[in-house]
Amino acid sequence: MQKFFLALLMTVTGNILLAQTVDEIKELINKQQWDKAKTAVDAFLTKEKNAAKWDGWWYKGVIYNEIAKSEQFKSLVPDGRMEAFNAFKKYYEIDTKAIQATLEQHVRLFDIYGGYFDKAASDFNAKKYAESHVNFKNAYTIEQYIASKGFEYNNFKFPEFDTSLIQNIALSAYMSKNEDEAVIYYNKLAEKKIVGKEYLEVYQFMVEYYNKKKDMANREKYLLLGRELFPDNEFWYQTELADADEKDKKALFAKYAELTQKYKSKPAILYNYAVELFNYTYTSDAKPADYKELQKKIEDVLRQALALDKNYIEANIIMARHLYNLTYDTQDEMKLVKGNTPADQKKKADLKALMVAKSDQLIPYAMAAYNILTGKATLKGSERGNLKMVTDLLISAYEVKGDKEKVEFYKKKLDSF
Repeated sequence: MQKFFLALLMTVTGNILLAQTVDEIKELINKQQWDKAKTAVDAFLTKEKNAAKWDGWWYKGVIYNEIAKSEQFKSLVPDGRMEAFNAFKKYYEIDTKAIQATLEQHVRLFDIYGGYFDKAASDFNAKKYAESHVNFKNAYTIEQYIASKGFEYNNFKFPEFDTSLIQNIALSAYMSKNEDEAVIYYNKLAEKKIVGKEYLEVYQFMVEYYNKKKDMANREKYLLLGRELFPDNEFWYQTELADADEKDKKALFAKYAELTQKYKSKPAILYNYAVELFNYTYTSDAKPADYKELQKKIEDVLRQALALDKNYIEANIIMARHLYNLTYDTQDEMKLVKGNTPADQKKKADLKALMVAKSDQLIPYAMAAYNILTGKATLKGSERGNLKMVTDLLISAYEVKGDKEKVEFYKKKLDSF
């Protein structure tokens, strides 16, 4: 942020001899007697003929701005900067050529802006968020006026749309727990489709705000906008997913099915869907009535996730666990075959072949996770746990296949982890 320095000319000059009262005001300005200068200029402007001229308003702006900056005199006016700004606006209305201001490159307006901005930043750092918000807004008011006039100082001009300042206004409102005010300024940023990771929270805030207000039309508007600008972020589908009651599994699965169609390029949502299906299918107190259909659904969803990302470690692991469960189910079926008739023997052989086939399917998924994890220089605690899990699954698969050499190999590996 450019800093604007105002070097006051202590000797005010002019080619036109002004009224004696104006000369008195100028003399008080030169002496920096701001309390007396204020009294003088206020009295001067009470006269209608004086108020119709530019000079009284100009000097009021000068005086009130200096009062705002003075520790000694600032208590004389509740908001000296805004009083000064309004006086300068009146000056510009009357003196359309603005000769006095042009000679100074309109620096006094920039100075008022700088005073508000610096105070706002100081308040924010001191966690005085409500005060900071007011001062950022005032800085924005001054900036907009300067920009509307096309004024510049030392070749500096304010941007047409000051993204950073608007974000500061919104953030200070948010931090002061004034969300209704924050949303006004976050909306300005959102409508401009401002991007960059530091602006992700803008769109998330808009979605959360309207979600809490139960304004689904606006929530959907900013969900779509957020997805457009930040397509890789998971916040958007997680927000929609929260609409479903987790206790109502049918409703939850229906919501996942809907979202997997909307977010087709997201392996994470497919994985999470598979996890919900897996837990419901295999960890419920009682086996679900549609157990077989759920098993097929788990496999289908995981295949979709892995088609998008074949190196998705967790998806490979849960697929391997699912196939292990299918093998285990087949083993249970074998135990139910008690007879030794040719038909019984054939059924056992068929079930055994099915177990081997499922183990053959399991191994590539377990190996995909195993190779990725063992290829890492260091492992986190959870990764080490996953490595042990897939190694154990490989041992089980090779035991079903009767491959003693592979069983011993992975047992030794398991002991080394």
